Amino acid sequence: MGSTAIATLRPALPSDLGAIWLMWKDIMAQKIYYPYDESYSRGQIEAAWINLDNLIGVAEVNGTVAGAYIVKPNQPGYGSHVANAAYMVATAFRGQGIGKQLCAHSLEAAKAAGYRAMQFNLVVRTNTAAIKAWEAFGFKRIGTVPEGFWQDGPGYVDAYIYHRFL
Repeated sequence: MGSTAIATLRPALPSDLGAIWLMWKDIMAQKIYYPYDESYSRGQIEAAWINLDNLIGVAEVNGTVAGAYIVKPNQPGYGSHVANAAYMVATAFRGQGIGKQLCAHSLEAAKAAGYRAMQFNLVVRTNTAAIKAWEAFGFKRIGTVPEGFWQDGPGYVDAYIYHRFL
């Protein structure tokens, strides 16, 4: 593991959305963490995730967006008090503690926004760094989706559902 990067965590600005999209696109192309594939357009992803209607925070290192999180309601209406979050760390900045910094910041932002809990719906079994981090932050595995994710390389792997109260 590399050294810890000193990142500035802040809410995303409209000018950050392009960098977040490029990071998202790079991570999707890796085919190992997220279910989205290359068929998703920027417009589709912006409609669902990368838009300022959601809580978006960025980790900035030396003026570069090194990571981002997105927090939004896990479900509409009567399920909207539970947040769902997604995290991205640019490939060049992995292993430097940025994911943990993003998680800590997102938990505070979600709580401040009135969410009562946070849930991750699809944590891929092979994403051991994320699993270790989420559990260190008090998330509990509440379910397993057998072969819930197709991953380039190993094929079908289990996916986990994590939850914690805020």
